Amino acid sequence: MTTYRLPEQARAALLTRKIPADRPLDAWPQDDPEQPTDVLAAVRSRITREVQDIQGWTVVDTGLDDLVDDDLCSAVWNLFTTLCRPVPQYRTGELIYPVEVSGAPSLASSHYSSSNRTGGFHTDGTLLDAAPHVAMLAGLSSADEGGETVLVDAHRLVDTMDERTPELLSVLEAPQPFHSGDSTDDPVMLHPVISRSGPHLEVHYLRRYIEQGHGIQGQRMDEKLIDALETWDELIAEPAFQQPVLLERGQVLLWDNRRFVHGRTPFTERLSRRRLRRAYGVFRAA
Repeated sequence: MTTYRLPEQARAALLTRKIPADRPLDAWPQDDPEQPTDVLAAVRSRITREVQDIQGWTVVDTGLDDLVDDDLCSAVWNLFTTLCRPVPQYRTGELIYPVEVSGAPSLASSHYSSSNRTGGFHTDGTLLDAAPHVAMLAGLSSADEGGETVLVDAHRLVDTMDERTPELLSVLEAPQPFHSGDSTDDPVMLHPVISRSGPHLEVHYLRRYIEQGHGIQGQRMDEKLIDALETWDELIAEPAFQQPVLLERGQVLLWDNRRFVHGRTPFTERLSRRRLRRAYGVFRAA
C-alpha cells in the first residue's frame, strides 16, 4: 500500500481554519478553506485523479499526527473540503461523524458505525436520495489489534460474475428495496445493486437493508436473488479481492463509494480505541 504524504506547505495551509470543538455535526463549514493556495490546488488535482481515474482510492498522510484531536479534525476537514463538497450522511444532516464503539447508538445513526461488528460489506449512503461519490475515513487512533478497513473493487466482482454466472449478475441489475429496519415510517429506497452504463459502474449494497426492504414490503426474496447475493458475498470474502487498510493517526482514506464496497476486520481494544471520523462528498471541479 502506498501513502501520499502532504507537502509541508499544504500542511501549513490546512491549519488556517479551525472548527470549534462544540460545532454541531450538521453545521461544519461546507466551503473550502478561506485561503486556497497553489499547493492545495496541486494536492486536490493529484488526489482527485487518483480516486476518480486511477486506483479508485488513496491514503493521505497529513503529517499532522502530533496535533490535539480538535486541531487534527479541523485540518482533516479542511483537506476534505478542499477536495469535495460535503453531503449529509443521514437525514438528520450530520456532515462529519465519529466511527467508534459506543454503548448507546441513536436510532438516527448507523448501528454498524458505533459498534465493533466486523464484515458487513456495503456501500455508504444507500438510504439517501443520492449516494455520495466519495467516502472518507480519517484516523485519530487505531485499536490494539486489527480494525483494518477493507476495500473491494466492484469492477473485479462484476467481471468475475460476468464470466462465471452472468445469469445471476443480471438479477443484481434489477431494482431492490432498501430499508434500515429502524422505523416503518422511514421510506423504502429502490436501487439496483449494480448499475452499468458503458464503462461506468455504480454499486449500492448492504445486504441486511435489502432483506429488510423486502420484509417491510411483505415480499419474500426470490430464490434467484438469494443465489445472486450469496455469490456476490462469496466473491467479496475472497482475500484476493480484498485491500485492507489500517489507518494510523493523521492518515486519511478516500475512495470512490460508487465503485467499492467496504467492511472491516475484527479488532481488539484494550489500551487503545479505534477512533475514526467519516465524511461523504462530491469532488469539486478541478
